[in-house]
Amino acid sequence: MFRTILVHLTGTECDRASLAAALQIARPFGGHLTCLRVVPDPAATITQSAAIDMGTSMMLAETLAVITEHAKDRTSKARARFEEFCHNHNIARRESPAAASAVSAVWREMPAADEFDCLIAEARFHDAVVVAGGPDRVGRLPEGALGSVVISSGRPVLIAPEQASMKPIRSIALAWKTSPESARAMTAAMPLLAKADRIEILTANEDDAQAKSCVDCTDRVVQQLRWHGLNAHGRFVIPAGRPVADAIVETARENGAELLIMGAYGHARLRELVFGGFTQRILRGADIPVLLFH
Repeated sequence: MFRTILVHLTGTECDRASLAAALQIARPFGGHLTCLRVVPDPAATITQSAAIDMGTSMMLAETLAVITEHAKDRTSKARARFEEFCHNHNIARRESPAAASAVSAVWREMPAADEFDCLIAEARFHDAVVVAGGPDRVGRLPEGALGSVVISSGRPVLIAPEQASMKPIRSIALAWKTSPESARAMTAAMPLLAKADRIEILTANEDDAQAKSCVDCTDRVVQQLRWHGLNAHGRFVIPAGRPVADAIVETARENGAELLIMGAYGHARLRELVFGGFTQRILRGADIPVLLFH
């Protein structure tokens, strides 16, 4: 179940979408939202800049003061949105999940030298993590940082679209290919799939020679989900000149899916993150929520 969900807050308009998307996956399970604002740690900044001369130190002090003030402003806005969100949706503030089925939430404020390392570390103590997506939005994670969270957290990552809905998730699309990443994503999302009224298994032929095998593997996934008592159906997507990722996202949206689930294809090579084209496209943002799992 998705009982404990980490929500990354930045003090920007992105927070509204992140909170809405988190509520969507929390409601079916009476989930508990840990709303985290990671604040730059001034002491760590000074430590990292210890090897400076006296002439530079004055400039550093001024820059540090600006950074600190900016961080305080962002934190204040994030806290205000958290309070507004809880008030508008009658969400109880609690330190930990309650036995009852109602959604609850807690505010967390943590200083850290590296925001993304902190987010990754905290994600490992939750069932899922929610971050903002969408291209060119102030407050969304940079593509590389988002990729690090997906690869390194070990948890499902829900990327909130720019305009997130709070409607219950009734229809889910699952992007499928015969790979361990797809299999793991389906397993991780099984609690959500079990709550859905309808599941569309979307497969696209990236290679015409593999078209028949794509259809066959889709049928097998559909049958597996039906054995679990789920209302699953297969759909073979023809890209028709579009990038495969765009074809999948557009098909999911056109068929009324409120959530897209997919495996994240990539790995870390030394300090570089290497992703497949499909995953790279999704990391830039989609117009429906996407649950990624590596």
